[in-house]
Amino acid sequence: MTRITVQVGFREGLGYVSEANHTVTRSVSALSLNVLRKRIMVVALQGRKAGEEVAVTLLLDSVAQRECDRRRAAAGL
Repeated sequence: MTRITVQVGFREGLGYVSEANHTVTRSVSALSLNVLRKRIMVVALQGRKAGEEVAVTLLLDSVAQRECDRRRAAAGL
């Protein structure tokens, strides 16, 4: 299994934004962390062997963490 760690920020108007690195070669954005993780998986799996497993870990910066906490509080989680 390949493990991928991606830095994530939050930009007003764009949502959550990943930073490109050596494994995920382009920046990806989404309005939710769930969709962002799925989009990163698509980019990460390009060029890999069929059936290869990939685990994605999102490292949120302080702004992204604050937004995540705000959304959880608003949802009552």
